[in-house]
Amino acid sequence: MQPGMLPSEPIGEDNPLDAGDSLSGLESDIRMLNRELLRFDQRQGRLTPRFVDAENQLLRDLARDLTAIYLSSEGQSRDEISEAVAPLINAARSPLIAKGLNKLLMDRCAFREAPEGMEERRLTIFRAAGRLLQSAGMSDLAAYRHAVADAVPHETTGLVSDPDQLAMGLHADHPDRQPLTGFEPIEPEGLLHRYNLALAQGPLFWANRLTVRIVEPDPGKRRRFFRHLKFLQLLARVTRDQGGADGFSLELDGPLSLFDVQRKYGLKLALLLPELCQLRQWRMEAALLLESRTLTFELSDANGLWAPEPRTGSYLPEEFGQFAEAFKEKISGWEMIPHPEIVALGGQEWVVPDFSFRHASGKVVHLELFHRWHARQLPARLERLDGPGRHPPLAIGVDRALSRQADLAPLLEASRWFEGHGFPFNQFPPVKRVAECLDGFLVPG
Repeated sequence: MQPGMLPSEPIGEDNPLDAGDSLSGLESDIRMLNRELLRFDQRQGRLTPRFVDAENQLLRDLARDLTAIYLSSEGQSRDEISEAVAPLINAARSPLIAKGLNKLLMDRCAFREAPEGMEERRLTIFRAAGRLLQSAGMSDLAAYRHAVADAVPHETTGLVSDPDQLAMGLHADHPDRQPLTGFEPIEPEGLLHRYNLALAQGPLFWANRLTVRIVEPDPGKRRRFFRHLKFLQLLARVTRDQGGADGFSLELDGPLSLFDVQRKYGLKLALLLPELCQLRQWRMEAALLLESRTLTFELSDANGLWAPEPRTGSYLPEEFGQFAEAFKEKISGWEMIPHPEIVALGGQEWVVPDFSFRHASGKVVHLELFHRWHARQLPARLERLDGPGRHPPLAIGVDRALSRQADLAPLLEASRWFEGHGFPFNQFPPVKRVAECLDGFLVPG
């Protein structure tokens, strides 16, 4: 592996999200750099991003000039914008930095989608052009183009099409031909900070293990951070620092199995970083799996990474919102707690519940979900809950894909806690099954 190169899949335009990944409200955070745009050094088993100086005037000028092109390019296609920025990129002192800034600017664009039925319309145009080409009196190119336009009405108005517009829209379903309809502006300094954040997010795509220590006296920020952790379906072993109520340590292990799951998990870790940057003090260390090598990747608040204030205060993943609405509509006697707190599990260990519920009697019960990439974490949780001592009222939901794994199925079958307070689910838990599990904690004994 050459210095400065990372294997595996690119990040950004090809990031491995699918419709079931519950990140549709976090598009603004999914602005990362493709692997060929990452800049870093490797020394003695450590990977270090090559951050830029956001105060550098030359870089600020470059960021301003690139942004200006996007601000004035409404109606232009991706191809046309790329042609406009090419001279700036080629003339930059570091074309690699310029390409990275341009990638982040392109991610802030909205382009008009092609109308439905574009393939059929293109075939209609080709057929009309073929018939007219064989007819008499079509030796003049201009007359021929107008004749084709007359034969193919405009797809929306039904009126005669302009020949030039007809030709320009012939391949409108190709992404590079789609016109710019909107651009989210950003100041030059902000773009350079966003570039540094993207450099830091990139290596996390290959993270297999992550340890984090945070110190945050603001309970609202702590709560938002842990909530964001759950929105990303990340499961952490959380311990509270002895002698410090504001400090916590987290251990996040990657999935054991399929590569596509590993890729998605790495992306979720990368999406956690902007929220981490909002905390007062933090430090993280990641183990990166690169081919046959393991590299250490460290970041902290001392790196000066900056991320815009996240929108997660009002953001709720679609399935979380649907579950909350269905629970309120179908279940009586219980109400969901809007902003659940982390829960002491015993000793210094804590649990970040996915949901918390309060019964009419005042009883509070928590729910923790284990998804298909949580194979490493589930056995430890079952061992703790089946062990001696008092435990918090914690219901356990396990993805069926996880519960059917050969090494986990016997553990679930033997678990007294899962038998009394657990259930399997597909994709997301059904509200009635959750309610049954909650009711089980109301039985004395």
